[in-house]
Order: sequence, then structure tokens, then C-alpha cells
Amino acid sequence: MYSSLLKGSIALKRGAFMLLLVLFCAPLMVVAEEENSLVIRAGEAHIGDGRVIENALVVIENGVIVSISSGAEAPEGTKVLEVPVITPGFIDANVRLDVEDAIFYPGEDPRLTILRALGKEQFYHGGDVCPCGTSCPAQMQHVDDEPCLYCGWPDHDPHGNRHDLEQELLEGAQEARAAAAGVPDSSAVINEQSSEVVPHFQVLDAVDLGSDDFDRLLREGVTTVYISPDSSAVVGARGALMRTGGDVSERFIGSGAVKAVLGSDAYRYGSSNRPPFRTFVSVYTRRPASRMGVSWVFRKAFHDALLRGSGHPVSGADTSSPEASDVLARVLTGEIPLRIQARTGPDIETAFRLCKEFGISFTLEDPVEAWKRVDLLSETGVPVIYGPIFDIPSGILSGSVESRQSRLNTVRDLASAGIHLALSAQDLRGEEGLARQAMLAIRYGVDPAEAMRMVTLYPSRLLGLDKEVGTLDAGKRADVVVWNGSPFSSLSRIETVIHGGAISFDRN
Repeated sequence: MYSSLLKGSIALKRGAFMLLLVLFCAPLMVVAEEENSLVIRAGEAHIGDGRVIENALVVIENGVIVSISSGAEAPEGTKVLEVPVITPGFIDANVRLDVEDAIFYPGEDPRLTILRALGKEQFYHGGDVCPCGTSCPAQMQHVDDEPCLYCGWPDHDPHGNRHDLEQELLEGAQEARAAAAGVPDSSAVINEQSSEVVPHFQVLDAVDLGSDDFDRLLREGVTTVYISPDSSAVVGARGALMRTGGDVSERFIGSGAVKAVLGSDAYRYGSSNRPPFRTFVSVYTRRPASRMGVSWVFRKAFHDALLRGSGHPVSGADTSSPEASDVLARVLTGEIPLRIQARTGPDIETAFRLCKEFGISFTLEDPVEAWKRVDLLSETGVPVIYGPIFDIPSGILSGSVESRQSRLNTVRDLASAGIHLALSAQDLRGEEGLARQAMLAIRYGVDPAEAMRMVTLYPSRLLGLDKEVGTLDAGKRADVVVWNGSPFSSLSRIETVIHGGAISFDRN
């Protein structure tokens, strides 16, 4: 009898304990459930594909849009966020993130940096250097058959570089203006400088995942970006798809396209591509040094990939590495996409000619003079990433001679021709950021619904993310931008940004 009473007492205590446990954990379960869900009531919901839903109710659970409808009642007991207007999170398909690795100290003469590395900073005099071996502060470092990093000895021509000197002075002035505007100078680069063909490198390896630039983009409504390498190599590194918010370890989405450059940037930016003297080619005097040279390096890189793929040997001064050829072979088969930066009309035509030669599909990036070849772009249907829109160039473009013939109505002309382009702000933020690019497109003739698609739906398709982001549809990631008025209006501003179902920025 005593044993049965003891068992009953133990069972009663267990039951009481379980009851207390349930009562204690229930509120925590409710809180956790509420934290994973969000309900938004919006006066207008711009879906991103041209549709606008009035009095929209958006239900979000676990970072995903569960439903969006007009006039629906909120689930009983849920807290509703009442807002005027919502749009999808914006997507910039050609961001230049704050990820530059400075080869030289900002704004400093590269020769001073070299002397500092040699421990001979006190010998710097700032003047031009003659290669005779008597005025070079680094002369004790001169070694037979090896060029001096400071003066170029013995491969520097003291009498044949007047034009180069004038060009460097001009570029120096342009870089000084860019530095004054708060943008990196041309010696701050992402692409590897040891070769003009480096598609086996990844821009992701240079990205600071904790960069404040992610926060700046997020505050401006940009929730997804494609980080593109700079334009200092003919065939550069692969870009990276990234989210701008959320846990740092989960921001990377995937590797992107190989970026090629047709134009002057490939030989003007980065470590100087001065014409080689005699036969020596180094990181400071590597080819190409002209547009013809750029096209040749591009052509030879893909030709070498074909030769290596068929088991034939490759040779020549501009031969790319086997690792580079392996990546370009995958570009040729379509496994890895290709982007080409071509700003001027002739460079755009060259891009089409070279890709036709090798049977490559590509995306056209930053075609400043696209207004000259609207017919070609319309006929071929090549994907286009355009922007920023400008009259007077700023930021990275401020020092480029390829930005002189920009037109404010180019986006309108391309849209009128049926070209579904993606807008980009590149390195610009704030008053010149992606939302402002859409506003400028509207100001110069683009339909507002089409401008919305240019920063949401079209870039999501171009990046292959349209099943996940780009529109406010059920089943997609809950990246939402809250406005206090009409999107892209000069009287409106972004109040809140919801990233993956969580409020990541709130102005209030």
C-alpha cells in the first residue's frame, strides 16, 4: 500500500512539473512564432512587375512571403505594420563595393611607396628619374637583367617617353579630382595585376563582409547586389552575388560571371600598362597598351583555351595560365557566364564581333554610348546593365575618357526599343544611388512601372534569381522597402527596409 502511494505521489509530481513546464514555455513559443512572422498592411504595394495592389495585406513567415492580397483581413491576434507604400527590395546588378586593395598609399607617388619598401624613403626627391644609375635613389638595388621598380632601369627609354609623361600627368589630375570626390583612385584595384587574363580569381576573396558599404546599400533599399571587379584587366575575375543584410556568414549567394573589358580602362587603370622597351614585359610594362592590344589579348585568351582543350600546346608572350584557360573553357561551353564592359560605340561593336567569333553569349555592362547602337542591342537581345545615368560623370567614371558622350535619355531610347535593361548605380550612393537612378530614368522619359522593373524584376532575371527575389509574390524571399509616398518621387523617402522578413533598417 505504501509502495502504491509512493508511485502515485511521484506521478503527481511529474504531472505537475510537466504542467509548469508547458505553462512556462508557452509564452516563449508564442514569442518565437511572432518573431518569425510579420504582417504588413500597405496603402499601395508595387509588386515589381507593373502590378499595383491597393490596400494590400502581406503575410510573411520565416522570411518568406506567404500571401499578398487586396482587402484581406489580418490573421486574428497578429500585430500589423501599417505603412503607406511598399516595393520589392532593389537589386543592383553591377555594384562596385568598397572592397579595393590599395596597391599604393592613397594619393601617394608610387615611387615613394617603393622607396619606403626598400627602406630608402629619405632619398625621395619627387622629380623625374633618369635611368643612368646616378640619380635613382634605388640604384644600389639594381641587378643585371632585372628592371628597377623605381626608374625602370635598364629598360626605360629616357628620350622616348614624353607622350607617356604627359598622359600620366593628365591621368594624375583626373585621379586627384576623383580622390577629392571621395572615390578610390585608379591604383586601388580588385583585379590581380600580374596578368591581363585572371578569370580564375574570385572577387569574393577581396570582399569585406563586414564593410559599412553593405549597410549604406541596405539603408537605400538595395537588398541584393552583384559585386563586379574593376576594369583594370582585359579578362578579369569572377563577380559575386551577395545579400546586403542578415548574418554575415549567410550573405554570399554564389559566384558570378567572368568580367572582360574592351576599352581604355584595361590599359589605363591598375599598374601602368606602359609600352615595353626592348623585349621586357613586367607588371609595370605589361601589354596591352592600345585598343588593338586589348582585343588581341581577349582573342588569344579564348584561342588558348580552345587549343589547350584539344590537347595542343600554346605559346606566345601573352599566353594565359592553364588555370585561366580552364575557366575560359567553361565560358565557351556556357557553363560560366561572361560580362563585357564596353562603353563606347566602337567598343560595343567589338564586343559583338569577338563573341560571334567564339560563339559566346554575354551580358553588356556599362554601355555609356548605347544610344549609338540601339538597333544592334535590340536585334540581338543581349542583356544590358546600364548606369549610372549622368550628364557630368562622377565617381569612378569621372576620370574616364569613355564617359564624355553620355546622354540622359539613353535609358528611354533603350526601353522604347523593347530592351529590358537593369539599372545600376555602380559606386554611387545616397543622392546618386540606385533609387535615384530610377528617378532619373523616369524624369527623362521612362514609364514609372518600367523604371521599377529595371531595379527589381529585370536584374533578378539577369542574375538568375527571379524565383527568389525581384517581385512581391508568394513564395519569394521577403525583401521589402517601405516608402512614405510614391516610390522614386523627389518628395518621398525610404522609411523602413525589411530584409529576409526581418526589419533591418527603420528610420524612426
